[in-house]
Amino acid sequence: MANTIIEGRTVRIARPSEVLYSVFSDLTNFTRNLPPEITSKADLQATPNNIIAKVQGFELGMEVTERRPFNKIRYSQYGSTPINFDLTVNLQEISTSTTQFQLTLETELSGMYKMMLGGKLQEVVDKITDQLENTMGVFPAQ
Repeated sequence: MANTIIEGRTVRIARPSEVLYSVFSDLTNFTRNLPPEITSKADLQATPNNIIAKVQGFELGMEVTERRPFNKIRYSQYGSTPINFDLTVNLQEISTSTTQFQLTLETELSGMYKMMLGGKLQEVVDKITDQLENTMGVFPAQ
């Protein structure tokens, strides 16, 4: 199995690093605005430290495994999620109101799984970055 590293693009967000850290360090924030039919259909459960759901017969979960205030939050596979991974939120304060943001996903995939999932995983990382860009007033990093 080969180590696969997927890096999201780096963006500057017009928010202090403390705000972004508080959003990403508590996993219940990811479920707060979801419609009840989604949370019940996926049997979604979240605590500040972990989140788990059942999607198309698979259990998918992650837990916070590292917190470095205002700089880094690392999540790892949780429960019986079929793929081991680490997802890292990297934050770097540029000024009191601007933070550089980047996601990094590390996983071990065999050649066949890398071909099947590599592009999809990149899409997930890009989609999260795009959503953040659309909701929090982002401008591209220089």
